Amino acid sequence: MRHRTLLALSGAAALLVQPQLAAAQTPCVAEDEVSAMAVYAVPSIVQSMQLRCGPQLSQEGWLARGGRAFAARYTQLQSRAWPQAKAGLLKIVNGQGVDAEAAQTLATVATLPDQNVRPLVDALIVQEVSARIPVADCGKIERIMEAIAPIDPDVAGTLIGVTAGLFAKEQPLICPARPN
Repeated sequence: MRHRTLLALSGAAALLVQPQLAAAQTPCVAEDEVSAMAVYAVPSIVQSMQLRCGPQLSQEGWLARGGRAFAARYTQLQSRAWPQAKAGLLKIVNGQGVDAEAAQTLATVATLPDQNVRPLVDALIVQEVSARIPVADCGKIERIMEAIAPIDPDVAGTLIGVTAGLFAKEQPLICPARPN
């Protein structure tokens, strides 16, 4: 019983301190967290493309023929990618300068079981990405997906993480990778 009380007090203290720590630090997301976020997000991005661009693209095109198989390869990796993707997402949201109430909500969400949080994140990705896809760019995005499809998902994620780090030099939201 004493152990549970100590754990509960420690957890409560962490929740109270987290917003202050987030405000005091400039968060940076590690390249491997960016890679994990990319791998995790692909199935939702494919769904976004299907929702937004399906009517504009050919029913014989790559998205209609190969989009599901492409997404399925990444879906198989989502559970493995989730812990790092979640850590990166929390850093990004914490770095947005949220108010105290939002920070407390974020801290609460961070403690929820992953099986409850992941569907919310997936739905948010679909909602946000669908709304931001210019219909005029649907064909180009389909061609990019088709070009990426043969690449191993882990390799594609690494390429995205390293590329993001390369272009984030002025305001380093992406932490530089440590040399091996």
